[in-house]
Amino acid sequence: MPQYKLVYFDGRGRAELARLLFAASGTKYEDHRIEKEQWPALKQKVPFGVLPVLEVDGKQYSQSGAVERYLAKEFGMMGCNNLEAFKIDEAYENIRDLCQALLGQLFETNKEEKAKKLQKIKEDLMPKTLKWFTNQLKENCTCGFLVGKKLSLADVAFFSLFDNVINMGHGKALDEAPTVKEHHTRIGNNAAIKKWVQTRPKTDM
Repeated sequence: MPQYKLVYFDGRGRAELARLLFAASGTKYEDHRIEKEQWPALKQKVPFGVLPVLEVDGKQYSQSGAVERYLAKEFGMMGCNNLEAFKIDEAYENIRDLCQALLGQLFETNKEEKAKKLQKIKEDLMPKTLKWFTNQLKENCTCGFLVGKKLSLADVAFFSLFDNVINMGHGKALDEAPTVKEHHTRIGNNAAIKKWVQTRPKTDM
């Protein structure tokens, strides 16, 4: 078993999906959290000067999406065949699209642009995403997962995304998509994920 060390700030942010994957798989790792004051010195020492960084047996790797896909493959959470892996990737990319839009709106400093981005999310991207996931869940309805017959990257990323949606004040949108809301609750009740969420360090983001 490789030795894993995940390096990120003391917050959920771009590292939380990786942490959830570690939790869901029951894999041991070092959750190394740095303070903002430590970042300028560390930035010169990590690939591309960005976090999170995953160390595997002491070697550093970057890019959150690559880290998440690697961990999912290592933990058997990328489906049972290439078609399932394709579907998981499809769901994952839809999740990342909405996540990027939410973060873009959150950190927008121009008030007019911030309002425009919020309107686009509420009127376009959020409804389309909820509809897509509703259809996907109904298509795979007998299994209780987004793809296939077991927990995958798609489910864990889905849970992480909609946890952020709720925490950012968009939770009412889920009331209009009961199938999505139910799946979020189902994945959140996974024993390992539930334990992590209950015991993880309390941070704003």
